[in-house]
Amino acid sequence: MLYGRQEELQALSRLVAEASAGRGRALIVQGDAGVGKTALLRRAVAATDSGTRVLTCSGVQAEVALAFSGLQRLLTPLLDQLPELPDDQAAALRSALGQSSAPAADLMVRTAALSLMERATARTPLLLVADDLHWLDLATAGVLLFAARRLKGRSIAFLAAVREAGEATQDLPQLTLRGLAPDAASALLDEHGWGTPGPARRAVAAAVGGNPLALQELIRLGSPAEVAEKVVLTGTAPLSLRLREVFAERTRELPESARTLLLVAAAEDNGHTATVLAAAGRLAVDEQALDVVEAAGYLEEVSGARLRFRHPLVRAAVYADASSRRRALAHRALADELATQHPEGGQHERAVWHRALAATGPDEHLAEALEASAETVRRRGGLAAAAAVLHRAALLSPTEQQHTRRLAAAAHAAWKSGSPQLAHPLLREALSRPADAETQLELDRLRGMMELWGGDQQAAAARLLASAGALADRSPEKVVTLAFMAVDGALRADLTDEALRAARLIEAAGGEDPGYARYGSWLADAIVGRPLDGLTPWRILQAAPEGLSRNDAHLHVWPAALSNLGPSPRMARSFILEACDHFATSGTLAVRGLLLSWLADLEYRTGLWPECETHAQEGLRMARDVGQPVLEADLLAVLALMSAGRGEAADCRAHAERAQALAVPQGNRSAAGTAQWALGRLSLAAGDYAEACERLAALGEPGSPFAHGRVARQAILDVVEAQVRADRREAAEQSARAFEEWSEQSTLAWPELSRHGIRALLAEGDAADKHFQAALSAAGAADAPLARGHTALLYGEWLRRNRHEGEARAQLRSALETLAGLGARGEAERARAQLRAAGGAPGRRGGDPSARLTVQELQVARLAAEGLSNREIGARLSLSPRTVGYHLYKVFPKLGISSRSQLRDADLDAVG
Repeated sequence: MLYGRQEELQALSRLVAEASAGRGRALIVQGDAGVGKTALLRRAVAATDSGTRVLTCSGVQAEVALAFSGLQRLLTPLLDQLPELPDDQAAALRSALGQSSAPAADLMVRTAALSLMERATARTPLLLVADDLHWLDLATAGVLLFAARRLKGRSIAFLAAVREAGEATQDLPQLTLRGLAPDAASALLDEHGWGTPGPARRAVAAAVGGNPLALQELIRLGSPAEVAEKVVLTGTAPLSLRLREVFAERTRELPESARTLLLVAAAEDNGHTATVLAAAGRLAVDEQALDVVEAAGYLEEVSGARLRFRHPLVRAAVYADASSRRRALAHRALADELATQHPEGGQHERAVWHRALAATGPDEHLAEALEASAETVRRRGGLAAAAAVLHRAALLSPTEQQHTRRLAAAAHAAWKSGSPQLAHPLLREALSRPADAETQLELDRLRGMMELWGGDQQAAAARLLASAGALADRSPEKVVTLAFMAVDGALRADLTDEALRAARLIEAAGGEDPGYARYGSWLADAIVGRPLDGLTPWRILQAAPEGLSRNDAHLHVWPAALSNLGPSPRMARSFILEACDHFATSGTLAVRGLLLSWLADLEYRTGLWPECETHAQEGLRMARDVGQPVLEADLLAVLALMSAGRGEAADCRAHAERAQALAVPQGNRSAAGTAQWALGRLSLAAGDYAEACERLAALGEPGSPFAHGRVARQAILDVVEAQVRADRREAAEQSARAFEEWSEQSTLAWPELSRHGIRALLAEGDAADKHFQAALSAAGAADAPLARGHTALLYGEWLRRNRHEGEARAQLRSALETLAGLGARGEAERARAQLRAAGGAPGRRGGDPSARLTVQELQVARLAAEGLSNREIGARLSLSPRTVGYHLYKVFPKLGISSRSQLRDADLDAVG
């Protein structure tokens, strides 16, 4: 019976019902051990309509290092549909589930699992239930949380129970279960015949915090009076310790053979009855012990091949209460038994793991076996599980240097898996231990890389530069990789000199390979705003050094980075789109997240705002999936700037404040400054010129956490306009001169529009007119639609004030068309009002809102226009072909077309 949980059960039932209607949702049920999470999930499953298919898995503490063991249990009922997936997805999933030994990347496995679930919904809606998510192996948890963030529009509901909502789940909807209220706790005690007086009952309920499992276990210890006395006398010990003591006291009363059987069952990973009984038999336990354990109520069920504890906490308490010697005996018996079961198959890894848990001292042979096992786990895509295996290998290492080396490897695997909360303690431990010179270099390198993605950007750049310098005579490829990453951190921290120093290191690192010298030189020029004209990303790719051809990630990242800093943002976008497609199939999550942040920024600048929003949101999900708060800040800042452009004040402030909360402690001045620019633009649009000046002045103010040279230059039109409108002419002239000095040295196209735009704001008479015209005809104007539209609006207003109504109408119509096309609603309204005042007819506001495509419809339509099939589109967007077809069914009438071939000629931007 669920005491006092009716509202929570209704919430879960509503979620499942919404998923059945195609409105997929996720919910994380969090609460202390024994608070009723498992019971609530089971009741939700029992109440599920028979037309919904339920897939379940639950975490096992001893199984957390076995990659994808939980996923195997969850997806086994769907494996008959595996051949329907694209070949690369099917191969990745087979590898993850131990059906093949081919390599598989994390992203591909996650995408494949989601695709398989999506296909299953063609038959019936799905309910995914993960109990004890915190004890699931990290590879499975990664798949489930990846899916949980992508349920919108799918007939899938996801319910998970977890002890505490950590970083991995904090962005998902939460339902917190607390202890039972006094009335509900009283009802539970009454149900079990606990007729104690009110004060004693209240004391017991208060002592266990209303925890229902604790209440039930306390009841079994003895008479109400005896139990109440014991509970009151325990004092203020944490609840988890009290629960453990309760279970320990009951367990000690069992016969030795039953206790041994329970311990083996608690130590076994998968609940295989035959394995548990056979391993226990090696410890002289006969099968009659199983009857004793069942009669004592420890096992909820023993159904043929599987046995299950009544509650995970029971299992944990049984294991924790055993001595280390008895636990070692149990694991050794399991290892011996597993070694006899198909030694050439998947049981070998589990046998090695149990043998490692049984070890009581250093064992190099076993440590080497674990290290080899970790490599197998890594190839299957389980980097987080590989980190746990390597950590255990480190603990078994007989020498300090081997211990530290394996700790470093464990930290690196955890970081690459997107588990910073696992990687940081491993790195700290490794840094505190003796290390040989090679391992120390690896630790310094890893520390710099981890800081780059999740820490202080100035420190990251310094560490990466130092590591690159230390390797200058030994490993050119590592020097290039480290120095390249140092540039990334230095540019975020606005450290141009350090970025240039890193570029020069790259230039000098190639030795006889001129490719590195070219790349380093090109990078140095791009950093200072003088990229080589005509240097296309595809030309950069062709000029790759031989060393980079062996590093697939950087082979594509180099052209993306250089073109992102280059003169053609649209060309850079085209290449980065191709690179993102490549990384979607190769599964390099960290790199793909970086590219998505560049892509969103380029799309914001070039006026492709629906695409910008799509890629920024995708990048945010990925940054949170893999624990990259630096990228999260970058992407939130872009979203803040776009929201400011659209006139969405609340969204702008929310994105900007979150971006700055992340970016300021990181020294990520680029993101902090971009968010500040967004807030300044919001104030400028609202007519609060004094506040706009204060916010925008911070972009160039030495010592300000928002100061960033590149951002200040990009914002110069807004900076000078705010200063002019606030009657701060001297400050405006100073800002203009500083920008002009920089722009005279740059070969980029976009500064010409800004240079003439700010001079037009400061000039009068014919000089202003000439500068406005020069700004609008500038070479980079086509790639900066917001700046062009805003400048046309300012020019139209200037012409109106100077009584040139005919010319004003032309400029205001142009501004209105550009700004409305972007979705810059506030400025478009301003242009419309000015046009009316100038005697012009603004025309209609736009098409029927119902005819606008959603973000996902626009994605599907554009890919279909490129000639991709429904299956190919689905593989790229993690959708089923059926869902793709449904989107196209809705797209055609909105576009006024009737066939797929007409998509190529449709104006998709107009309805996006």
